[in-house]
Amino acid sequence: MIKLSKRLRIIHDMVPKSVVADIGSDHGKLMIALVESGIVTKGYAVENKEGPFERLRSNLIRYHVNDKITPLFSDGIKDITRDVGTIVIAGMGGLNIVNILKAHPEKLVRVQTIIIDAHNAVPTARKEICMMGFAIADEKIVKEDDIFYEIIKFVRADQAIIGEEDLEFGPILRREKSATFKEKYQTRISEIDNIIASGNLPQTRIDTLNAEKHKLERYL
Repeated sequence: MIKLSKRLRIIHDMVPKSVVADIGSDHGKLMIALVESGIVTKGYAVENKEGPFERLRSNLIRYHVNDKITPLFSDGIKDITRDVGTIVIAGMGGLNIVNILKAHPEKLVRVQTIIIDAHNAVPTARKEICMMGFAIADEKIVKEDDIFYEIIKFVRADQAIIGEEDLEFGPILRREKSATFKEKYQTRISEIDNIIASGNLPQTRIDTLNAEKHKLERYL
């Protein structure tokens, strides 16, 4: 059995039984684990860099899943087939994820689930994917190597109305207020206190930082 990081394990557990396309699959660990656990019997592992693609292809053979997972040397979702029901895009910036999805909207027609792990611009990713006809079904936050990651599962929906607070903090994350969620924003509050304490800041900057701090405190 292949070993997954905490982050990939959370993504794995969000994936429904379906034809899955993992975009930016790297070594293919997620897709291998999905086959091993019986969640996936057909899927695509997409990579656009030669070195990682060769490692990906070798791993699929090594773990005997190459009859179920097809490696694609491709950019984004442009070469995935119409039977794909779930798209996973992990380990990229939020704007990059959105651009990948927007580049080929025809590929999303039959997609029912999108799972992302955006490393920045998370509110933008939430907003844009909801505007594509999806709603947030699940969210998890995990700390790995001293970095906080927000993993979001979207499902096809007729209408998704999401407010500014939900875009920024996540509708499920801010409701559950897990220990990791609190740690993330307590860490940011401490950073703000240290920045202000360092001195030599214009008052406008201090006011902006204090406003951010007070907003964060409301969610702890």
